Amino acid sequence: MGVEKNPPIDIDVEKLSSDNESVSNTGSSTSNSINDFKAKINIEKHGITKRGLNSRHVNLMIISQSIGSGLFISVKTPLVTSGSLGFFIAFAIWAFLVVYPLMQAVGILCCYLPIKGSFFHYCARYVDSSLGFAASMIYIYTTMMFVCLEATAVAQCISYWTNLNPGVWITICILLYLMMGLIGVNYYGEIEFYTGIMKILLIVGLMLFSLISMCGGNSKGDAYGFRNWHPLFKPYLVDGNTGKFLAFWNSLLWAAFAAGGADNLALIAGEVINPRKNVAMAAKRSYIRIYLFYIGGIFFLNSLISANNPQLLDAMTNGGEGAAGSPWVIGIKAVGVKGLDSLINALIMSSAFSCGNAFFYCSTRSIYSAAIAGYLPRFFGKCLKNGAPVYCVLLTFAVSLLSYLNVSNSGTVVFNWFVNLCATGIICAYLCIWWSYFNFRKAWEKQNNMKMKHSQYPYYLGPKFLHPFMTYAGLIITVLVLIFNGFWIFFPGNFNASNFLTSYFAPIFLVCLFIFWKILKRTKFKTSSNADITSDLKEIDEELEAEINELENKPKSNNKFLKIVHKINSFLFD
Repeated sequence: MGVEKNPPIDIDVEKLSSDNESVSNTGSSTSNSINDFKAKINIEKHGITKRGLNSRHVNLMIISQSIGSGLFISVKTPLVTSGSLGFFIAFAIWAFLVVYPLMQAVGILCCYLPIKGSFFHYCARYVDSSLGFAASMIYIYTTMMFVCLEATAVAQCISYWTNLNPGVWITICILLYLMMGLIGVNYYGEIEFYTGIMKILLIVGLMLFSLISMCGGNSKGDAYGFRNWHPLFKPYLVDGNTGKFLAFWNSLLWAAFAAGGADNLALIAGEVINPRKNVAMAAKRSYIRIYLFYIGGIFFLNSLISANNPQLLDAMTNGGEGAAGSPWVIGIKAVGVKGLDSLINALIMSSAFSCGNAFFYCSTRSIYSAAIAGYLPRFFGKCLKNGAPVYCVLLTFAVSLLSYLNVSNSGTVVFNWFVNLCATGIICAYLCIWWSYFNFRKAWEKQNNMKMKHSQYPYYLGPKFLHPFMTYAGLIITVLVLIFNGFWIFFPGNFNASNFLTSYFAPIFLVCLFIFWKILKRTKFKTSSNADITSDLKEIDEELEAEINELENKPKSNNKFLKIVHKINSFLFD
């Protein structure tokens, strides 16, 4: 089974050199596939991204990435609106029935074909090239706006300590994003690894504090237990059980925007070392994020502070910079413990910075994927020697300057319009991933004349209980959230153009982009018979086999300390 390594083989996804020029064409290679999608990389002219993320990077990133200031500050909104139990159930449903199966679906797609085009190319190859175009444009805009949003959150956290103009901190933040975008992806992985550790320490520390405090370990000696779990449900918009259901649904919508990460895994797959092992491991361990952040964090937050806490209600009404508006800090003060505000604020700031950095990365790689697919000008595929897509980084940086609109009150109105228009963009991306996943399964089974079962499928397939029940449940909930995310605007007094566009601009724009590209390029929907599941597969198999052989033949260090570090790393992250 080995590939001879004399000299070392350097094969990469979407890197099929022709005789005349070093151009990679990934498109339909099967005789019966529809040839309306071709991805190209001119390696000599533009370079190519590099695989530099190892298992340690990937596992920490998937556990902690996309966890920003929302789960530490903005989380007060659904808690106050829905009540303790309604809020908890909504988060649990989204985490178990959408986040987990969607992470597995992405793991299955990326382990089979870990290409540099991410899920946009899966959309084009398995569904329709027009869907790839529409998904990429919506997602690029969404991630760019989230970069601005998190940069503003960092400035707000710093404003907790100083009254200096927030524009100073926004400048520092986005310049750091620019710098990290231009260095190699391995350095990006290191930065995210250590900020991920800080996020984990923060949430674990807050959970332990809540546990000890509810058992009586506080300055008041009050073993309050589950006393703060009240009211369990609160009505929203109307009274009675209908109002309580609407409050629950409102929390489910908030969870949909705050709890995700599957798109991140899809985007990093093209730059992961040994992706079929490391992406599969990351998908498997996504349950850690669910239990640690989504279930454990929300459970202990409810135990620490009531949904009717007067200080929490005041923070909702009057706002508060950084930790001052965090329900965690308000709850800690309520049990008589003071002095932790600055520490928690610093950790929340690092979370917001890390989340913004992750969105900056996702934006640059999305632009890169769109460029090599021909959805954007090809020069955006230009990479530095370290693999950084330089023009993609510069474009994202340029758009991130919109963050300065938040410095003035009049600019904030404009900025909020930009952000609100992309509010449901991430949900649209999830829907496109689901569509690609189901079409891929059907195409693989049709073209291989066998069922996709663990005993017959050679790649990562997720747990046996995943498909079809959890995957279809995840798809249905995602569709319902996208359709009914703006339910509240149809109640008296809430309907206006701003609210309607906030809720429905992204899905409407997605459909418009899809129709535009379909008319322009005359694309056709793929069927299970002609969906392109074979292009690049042989090249990826050869690349990864060569990569594994190179890792196995790499000289082992005799340093005992490094051996111990390696064993600890393997135990934790392999």
